[in-house]
Amino acid sequence: MSLNKISACIVISVVLIGCVTGGGTRIDHVPMYGQPEIQRPDSLKKADEEFINKAVSGFGTRERASQAWWAQGEKYMSEGNLGFAMRRYNQSWLLNPNNYQPYWGFARVQLELGKIDDALKYLEKAESLVDDDFQKVALLADMGSAYTMKGTSNSSYFTKANNKFEESTKLDSEYPDSWRRWAFSLYEQGKYNEAKAKVDRAKKLNARQFPPAFLSELNEKLSEQ
Repeated sequence: MSLNKISACIVISVVLIGCVTGGGTRIDHVPMYGQPEIQRPDSLKKADEEFINKAVSGFGTRERASQAWWAQGEKYMSEGNLGFAMRRYNQSWLLNPNNYQPYWGFARVQLELGKIDDALKYLEKAESLVDDDFQKVALLADMGSAYTMKGTSNSSYFTKANNKFEESTKLDSEYPDSWRRWAFSLYEQGKYNEAKAKVDRAKKLNARQFPPAFLSELNEKLSEQ
């Protein structure tokens, strides 16, 4: 289905736009439209059905349609447009609640909003559903980073972070971002020698450059030992 046809499907669910929760937040900016806590009115259920039917007619299955809407969400996420990203992730979820991808998307938005506990909930849900080892490598790295963020206020989560990074690198030892993120995590944990080892591994795999300030601070910590 072309982007134009995707846009046509989106128009069907335009009734969702402008609907708000009791707190004034747009319902399509809330993961899973706030369900099950927020009951879905009959008018929106009807709009959902029309949207699903139109999407399936273009892609053939709900599964393929869900992946297409998730991809649109990823596009908006890369542009920093959290609102539009969340709308597409919600539509992806509506099309296939058993697809791990929209939950991963929900988590990424929640992390951007500083809602770490909510993000972890959706990441754990995504992990329970993921059926693609190629994508699981990156998902586990995201989980490691999220657990690291939680670990700054509860150090027990650092163990979970290390476990996820280890699992990620075992699945694919050549994925540079896992090693790169693990280096940042270990620095936060005060494990500077281990962090340096992960930095070196990431560099060998041509990972994205580390911020010069981070490398400088790490070298300073190492020199103090």
